[in-house]
Amino acid sequence: MQTGERIAPSLVALFEQYLERDDLSDFERTTLQQARQSGKIRAQDYETAHAKELSCLTDNGYAITTRKLSNGLYQTMTIAPLPASDDEVDRYLDASDRCAQGVSKIIESLYTLQQGNPDLLSDSYEAAVVCLRKAGLVDDAFTGDRLEQLINSDISGQELPFEPNLDSAQSCFAGAGLALSID
Repeated sequence: MQTGERIAPSLVALFEQYLERDDLSDFERTTLQQARQSGKIRAQDYETAHAKELSCLTDNGYAITTRKLSNGLYQTMTIAPLPASDDEVDRYLDASDRCAQGVSKIIESLYTLQQGNPDLLSDSYEAAVVCLRKAGLVDDAFTGDRLEQLINSDISGQELPFEPNLDSAQSCFAGAGLALSID
């Protein structure tokens, strides 16, 4: 992937692309129409989508705890009961997919881009590093390739030039669609 490659020319272009779909729920269509007009998805629409998904998961027997990061995105902290076997994982993933359909799947992904990757960079690691730079956690010499190497190695956190569990770092990871937590 080439550095600086973008997903789309703008968020509005992405909203318009999704509005062409014929499988949107009324909630998704209304939210995206409003977003096309204003240029962004409203925080309250993201909150509504998130709450509906969590309510559905609760109705399916799962207790999910989340925390709200400084960029407004939710990060899942715990799932109970924690799926242990392959069958339990499959059941949870099926319930999660059903609960997100028509509610948060599209809205959450677009809101995540809006909040965490406003440059719409195609490379998640590059997007995370841009955010980490803006947060003052890394310098210009730190690259997306280096972050990818570190995340895909067996790191303890000591190899990173910043504390990965800081809210500002976690906001960058979540906004880029990455998950990294060092115990």
